[in-house]
Amino acid sequence: MTLVRQLFEHKLGRPVSTGEVVDLPFDLCWGSEMTVKWALDILRDSGFDDDYITAGLAAQRERTAFVFDHVVPTHTASMASILVELRRFAREHGIKVFDVGYDGGIQHKILIEQGLIRPGDVAVGADSHSCTAGAIGSLATGIGSTDLAMALVRGSVWMRVPEATLVRFRGSLRPHVQGKDVALYLCGLIGVHGAVYRSLEFGGPGLASLAITDRLSLSNMAVEMGAKYGLFPTDGVLAEYLGDAVDYPDFTIDEDDAEYVDVIDIDLGLIEPTVALPFSPDNAVGAHQLQHVLRHWDTYEGREDLMTGVAALARRANENGEIPVDQVFIGSCTNGHLEDLRVVADVLRGKRVHEGVRTIVIPASQQAYRAAMKEGLIDVLIEAGCYVESSSCGPCIGIKSGVLGKGEVAIFTSNRNFRGRCGDVDASVVLASPAIAARAALSGVLAPIGDRSDYYADEEALRRGIDELFALHSAREGRAPLAGGADGLPAAAPGTAGAGGGGSLAWVFGDHVNTDVILPGVFCQIPDPAEYKKHIMAHAGNQPFLDHYARTGHDLSGSVIVGGMNFGCGSSRENAPMGIKASGAPFVVAHSFARIFFRNALNIGLRLVEVGEFAHEIREGDRLVVDDERGELVNITRGTSAPITPPSAFERELLTAGGLVAYAGARVRAEASAS
Repeated sequence: MTLVRQLFEHKLGRPVSTGEVVDLPFDLCWGSEMTVKWALDILRDSGFDDDYITAGLAAQRERTAFVFDHVVPTHTASMASILVELRRFAREHGIKVFDVGYDGGIQHKILIEQGLIRPGDVAVGADSHSCTAGAIGSLATGIGSTDLAMALVRGSVWMRVPEATLVRFRGSLRPHVQGKDVALYLCGLIGVHGAVYRSLEFGGPGLASLAITDRLSLSNMAVEMGAKYGLFPTDGVLAEYLGDAVDYPDFTIDEDDAEYVDVIDIDLGLIEPTVALPFSPDNAVGAHQLQHVLRHWDTYEGREDLMTGVAALARRANENGEIPVDQVFIGSCTNGHLEDLRVVADVLRGKRVHEGVRTIVIPASQQAYRAAMKEGLIDVLIEAGCYVESSSCGPCIGIKSGVLGKGEVAIFTSNRNFRGRCGDVDASVVLASPAIAARAALSGVLAPIGDRSDYYADEEALRRGIDELFALHSAREGRAPLAGGADGLPAAAPGTAGAGGGGSLAWVFGDHVNTDVILPGVFCQIPDPAEYKKHIMAHAGNQPFLDHYARTGHDLSGSVIVGGMNFGCGSSRENAPMGIKASGAPFVVAHSFARIFFRNALNIGLRLVEVGEFAHEIREGDRLVVDDERGELVNITRGTSAPITPPSAFERELLTAGGLVAYAGARVRAEASAS
């Protein structure tokens, strides 16, 4: 049986089947200042009786936490006022708060560190990287603010039992290679859509060589591959980490009794230190491979299968194939552990960071910070010229400290490098391990670690590896938006939404449109959907759409957004679908949708139309109609149609009710009548 089914059945006390939708009680639910505010607003406007809400909060208070980690200490008066409201609410209802300083830090670190999440627990957090706790055998996943609002008073969340992919490790890590390198390598192998709505499960004999911090990085980044969960079995490595005082169930992988939809074999000994180039976590390349390409740029420049993101960095590289960097950030929920700080201190001890390289180090928790101080690591970092900040998300979200300026290149140990996420849209973030980031801070350039011969027999072997990598990336590269009027077919002129034969005017975007493109994170601090809609698709690079959208007063009632594969990947912030719904768009069309975006849209009653490859045939300016009677999406302009992926019975119930709040309200009234 897969790990995910074992965990579901452990919690529910009964058998479950893949695809089944269940009402799942949780052991812990939480949110940050960025998501709790929206959840409380949703509760306030839900129409639920005040006494019901108060009783529900009281019933869940021991299983609820607010973690302020994204923008603390806060930097604006408006955000400070929101925090005043949240602190007051928590005091009134007896909810535990992790705030600035004290025992605070990043939610995905401290909740595990302080024992609030244990193996076998169901843990749901209003942040996409809540799947981090899968590293310790917890059924942990991210949810949106509407889910959080209902969980706070209901004590459960709806969940579909997903299919599972097994990643089977063998061998052991080479020197300088960390769990982050493995995570980037795997993401590069299967892509950001490679495990959409699946449980990504890690097994094989190589597990013994992966420390808990390595596992935390892998589970944390499972969501970057589209996964709902990133699960490890409860083995001896976990037992040593937790100690004898903690008793927990046994969850093991038995491949003979598990129905995995895919099995991926990885030899850990073949993985070299790996980086992800702008602007996606799956744009992964070995550090030695990258240097070889940049050293021999005249050979690689212009190749049709050239890896995305290389050309821009090549213009900046020196003759040795090294890329000068402006900033290094070491921290985040992915790599802000004490063990990571030790790696960085070992590199920087007795040295100074390169002049002109701003080096920001942020421990993921106050506990890790204090431990680093006791070991003398913080002194090493400060003496080396690093800026060390109290525990928070820091530059990762691109709102507060360490935001990048136009044209800058930075090395981040975080988990996402979407365009515009961490500052100016013309800034570039390369994702890397703490080991690579520390060496970049010291030398001022992004360069490999160790000898090439550690990973490749000779230069020919290195070239073969590069060719295979480029072929892999080329095969899955997202399609570019198709211009209106392609193939000589008629198309509506921009600005004629709602005219000319009916239907909704199609605005076409490519594959893997992420939430930072749909609504840039800098606009997410204001909990107001009317404000969100002004900035929809601001970073998508579709100027005709933006011009049209401005002319209509940010009204999409006669238009529809069309995406490719994995539309809405990235953050669990619900304001991306909220902004689209506030714009008046009747529906969103895509080849497929990312798990959290799909869930959040469903919860707020935003209709999603999934049509597979047909989405790639839609041109900008085409007019689209949903034919519910036939279950089809009709392209009026082209005279073509395709069946719509039908919603499940539960999804139909949610949509019919108008979203999760209305659905839950009906259940509450029914329960009250029955009692």
